[in-house]
Amino acid sequence: MQIIEVLVEWVYLHWVTIIVILHVSLSFFTSLHVLLFKENERTSLAWIGLVIFSPVIGSLFYWLFGINRIKRLAQKKHPKASKQYCRLSKKINKFNQLPKHWNSAIIAGYNIHPINYVADNRVEPLINGDVAYPSMIESIKNAKLHVVLSSYIFDYDSLGRQFVNALAEAHQRGVIVNVLLDGIGIGYSWHKSDRALKKLGVNTARFLPAISLTGIRFINLRNHRKILSIDGEVAYIGGLNVSKNNLVKSATHPIDDVHFKVTGPVIDQISQVFTEDWGFATGELIQFPHFNPNTLEQKNNHSVVARVIQDGPDEHHNRIRWTLINALVCAQTSVKIITPYFIPDQTLMTSLHAAALRGVSVEIIVPEHSNIPFVDWVMEANFSRIMEHGIQIYKNKRPFDHSKVVIIDDIWSFIGSTNWDARSLEFNFEINLECFDTGLNTQLTELFTLKKRNASLVIEDEMDKLPIYKKIRNNLFRLFSPYL
Repeated sequence: MQIIEVLVEWVYLHWVTIIVILHVSLSFFTSLHVLLFKENERTSLAWIGLVIFSPVIGSLFYWLFGINRIKRLAQKKHPKASKQYCRLSKKINKFNQLPKHWNSAIIAGYNIHPINYVADNRVEPLINGDVAYPSMIESIKNAKLHVVLSSYIFDYDSLGRQFVNALAEAHQRGVIVNVLLDGIGIGYSWHKSDRALKKLGVNTARFLPAISLTGIRFINLRNHRKILSIDGEVAYIGGLNVSKNNLVKSATHPIDDVHFKVTGPVIDQISQVFTEDWGFATGELIQFPHFNPNTLEQKNNHSVVARVIQDGPDEHHNRIRWTLINALVCAQTSVKIITPYFIPDQTLMTSLHAAALRGVSVEIIVPEHSNIPFVDWVMEANFSRIMEHGIQIYKNKRPFDHSKVVIIDDIWSFIGSTNWDARSLEFNFEINLECFDTGLNTQLTELFTLKKRNASLVIEDEMDKLPIYKKIRNNLFRLFSPYL
């Protein structure tokens, strides 16, 4: 008892020294970990600053949120056998219809993401939920074997209930149904969709549940993919969440977007991404039907050469960024980008400027007002830097435009769930289709032109005339852009 009293008294007398020693020791070892394992210089500097100037708390935050544990978990939980299914064979497919100057990009593409390009696909743009949702629900109603659905947001509104009912009816017909919902995204509907599906017997799972002792470590890492695949016959990907706000003709707060209906052998790669995500979330390996080439319609309607590019803070990290850089190098005449958030990192921005310096027309359409005001401020802070070397930026005056499309020349396009910001390129799990087809590019260029008619060109002089308080506000929030 006397020893304990002496110890307590000693701690009481020297508590400041103890805390200082603890802080210095913890800061030293944490900073060493940052230096050894963090690749981004700005992020590393920010973490070290937090660790040093926020005693103990800064180090605690780093060990909880700053370490990428996803990669190790992915390697353990992603089903190995299924991953071999899409691995690149040593033989490189050649497609005669592709321009010769893209050959080196295709070789680089294989090295960036070792997944085969496959021909004879059809990719159909579906503009807004008014067109996309009825097609998606009809496909679910026609399902015979298996339906998989992954969505970041699945609202339990009038539209969401249509999806719930269609999925439940498919389940009652004996169709296997798997629905994967993001651990944070499901919170937008207060988990009502999840509960409704489970109540009706539909098999659901959450990707990195946020409210759990283990999930809190991954709260900043979200599954942003939107995948619907049915029977190995048809698939849908793009930017659309499940929400009545995407029914532009009737929504109170409409959101413009574009989704894509996909048929052809690339469906297997889309389904494969879902299979891996489901295995990661549940530990269960599902067997999804493969595409049957005998079901292919007339080949002249299936001219798209395509492959899936998946990205995330796991073993697929940086593949979308590298794919974009690889394609920008090949641009000869034009680059057209539609994105809700345009906050590219320095590497991507340099690639765009390099294209503009070669005489390539670079045009970017962003919303006049997005759904996140401080992201608008960050974009506005960057406008002057972006517009160097002739890059043109247009603000879309329509309702918030959530579309995500990149079009290069008349042959290459990139469609899917990825935004041009740090969240999509660093933290989110994303899925895109890399496509080669002049017909698809013609359709996407028409969409770009239509949006451009409702947009106003950003003038550099107007940026210079912004009130000083707005410039300070915009540039202050720009400092935090790597973490938005």
